[in-house]
Amino acid sequence: MRVFILPQEPPFGQFIDLTGEDHHYLARVRRVKAGDRFPGRDSRGGHWLCTVVRVGPSSLRLSLEEAVCVAEPEQHSIHLIQCLPKAAKMDLIVRQATEAGVIRLIPVHSRFSQVKLREEPEKKLERWRRIARQAAQQSGADRPPDIEAPRELESLLQSLDEVQDEEVRLFFHQDREAADTLHRCLSKNVKIITLVVGPEGGLSVEEVNLLRKTSFVPITIGDTVLRTETAALFAVAAVQIVMHERNAWEPT
Repeated sequence: MRVFILPQEPPFGQFIDLTGEDHHYLARVRRVKAGDRFPGRDSRGGHWLCTVVRVGPSSLRLSLEEAVCVAEPEQHSIHLIQCLPKAAKMDLIVRQATEAGVIRLIPVHSRFSQVKLREEPEKKLERWRRIARQAAQQSGADRPPDIEAPRELESLLQSLDEVQDEEVRLFFHQDREAADTLHRCLSKNVKIITLVVGPEGGLSVEEVNLLRKTSFVPITIGDTVLRTETAALFAVAAVQIVMHERNAWEPT
């Protein structure tokens, strides 16, 4: 455990009592004892120093002290709009997106999605949020992404506001002839990068046209056809590397 993600929303009192899965994880899996200290984060990325006050058979009490973060905060944020794949693949995408630093994840149903969410979408959303929290604790990510309830891709795109000056919208497409480059798209002062990754069957012609109309720029990430779970990680990682190394670029 690199960091413990606190289950409650701030503001906190001096103490927080944990039961259920959190008690089991800390008391049984991590085997913490009274006096142990470890870093904590809240859902907004706030840093806390957690001290174990007592460990009982079914509950555990922590005292919380707000900590000063010495690391530089990210100057950009990545939002991932992921067309729904099959269940196990989506679990993997949630985990990897969290580890890679995505702060907002929007699952969408597109024309060629191979899964329907008519059955218990609330349970799927709860599962994805639990997976994201676990991934953040294991990786030390600033915080789990905000995962929204699944919706239709078309309705989401139609609800978007006009693109802002510090925002870039990209969708990953197999058509190299129509694609731009990441370096060119990310060379300006970008604060928000919104990415769309299609499902196993790709994006339809109608969806591509709608993406273009809502200011999304096509990007290709190679000649091979990637699995959607591979494409999601590949896309986020490529954007993160370009953004992190942008200040080191030398003009030619």
